[in-house]
Amino acid sequence: MNNQNMAGEEGAVRASILDTILGAEQLSQLQNFDPKALITSMFEVLDERSQNILRKRYGLDGTEGATLEAIGQELNLTRERIRQIEKESLKKLRERKRHPQLTAAHQLLTNVLNEHGSVMHENDMIATLLMSGRTSQQESAVVFILELEESFEKLRHDDYHPSWYLRGFDLSLLHEMIDEMTEVLDTEAATMNDDELLHKVKQRPHYQKKQPFYNEKALRNYITISKKIKYNPFGHVGLSAWTSISPKDVGDKAFLVMKHHNKPEHYSKITELINNAKFDNKTAYKETVHNELIKDKRFVLVGRGIYALSEWGYKPGIVAEIITEVLKKAGKPLTRDEIMNEVLKQRIVKKNTVLVGLSNKKRFAKVEKDKYALVQ
Repeated sequence: MNNQNMAGEEGAVRASILDTILGAEQLSQLQNFDPKALITSMFEVLDERSQNILRKRYGLDGTEGATLEAIGQELNLTRERIRQIEKESLKKLRERKRHPQLTAAHQLLTNVLNEHGSVMHENDMIATLLMSGRTSQQESAVVFILELEESFEKLRHDDYHPSWYLRGFDLSLLHEMIDEMTEVLDTEAATMNDDELLHKVKQRPHYQKKQPFYNEKALRNYITISKKIKYNPFGHVGLSAWTSISPKDVGDKAFLVMKHHNKPEHYSKITELINNAKFDNKTAYKETVHNELIKDKRFVLVGRGIYALSEWGYKPGIVAEIITEVLKKAGKPLTRDEIMNEVLKQRIVKKNTVLVGLSNKKRFAKVEKDKYALVQ
C-alpha cells in the first residue's frame, strides 16, 4: 500500500480524478463514505481471531499488510492455516446479508469505473473515495473493499501500475490503446501535452474503428495506468524511458527544469527548481548541481554562477572570446556600443566587464573613431 505522501506525487501533474463532474447524490455519497467504519461494522460477524488476521493481512490497522508467514509466526499457526482462516473469513463476509453502506459503495465504485473506461489506477480510486480525508487506515480499507467485492478485479501486469477494473471488461481495449499512444510518442520522438497526444491518437484507424469504446475520460485515465507512458512534473507526456520524462541524473534534471523555466539562472536557483519539481525522493544540493553544470556541455556559464542552455544559442568561453566571435560574425569593425549589445545577449555581466575584455590589445585594435576590429 502506498503511503499518503507517495500517493500524491504523480497525481500533482496529471488530470486529477477529483476533477470528475459528479452528480449531487454521488457527491453526497463520497462525502459520507467511511470505509474504516464500514469494515468495523461488517467484521461484527467474525470472531476476534479472524478479525485480527484480516486486519494484519490487509494493513487495516494502518501498517503494511503482513505476509501469511509473518502472521502465522505471531499467532503460532501454520502459514496454510492462516490462509484458510483468511479464505473462510472473506467467504463469510461475502455471503452475509448485504450491508447497506457496502451496497452504496459498490454502486459508487461501479459508476466511477464506468465513467473512466472501466479501469482505474488504484491511487485514483482511493483519491476519489476519500475526498473527505485520507489516512493509511482508510486507504487500506478501500483496497480491502475492492478485494472483497467480486465484481472488481485487480490488474496485475508488469506494464501497468496497480489498478482495478470491472469484471467482464475487455482488457485488450486498454492494451491496444496504450500501444497506439506509445506508437504516436515514438514516432513524434518528443514530449507533448495530453491534449495533443489524444488529438493524434484520434486520427488513427484503431480509434476511429473502436471509438464507441473510448470516451475522453477513459483515454486520459489510461495514460496514468500505463508504466510505458508518464507525465513529467511540468505536465508533458512522453515515454517513461525518456530523460525528458524520467531524468536519470542531476544534469538531466537541471536541463529539464531550465528548459521549462526558459531563462538563465544562478546554480543555487536551479537547485531550488530541481527540488521543487520533485522528480523523486532525492534532494539536490547546490554544490553537486554546480559541478554538473560545469562539466555538462548542455549548459553555458553566462555570468557569475549563472547558467543558460547551449541550445538557446549561448556560446561557451570568456568575454574576450565572445567579443571575438561577435567581430568575426560581423565581418567588419563595430562600435563599442554595438559590441556591448551583442555580448550582453550572450552574457549576464556588467558593462564594465565587457569593456575590460575589449581592452585586450592582443586581441582587439581600435580603428576609425570608436570602432574595434580583430588584431590581424
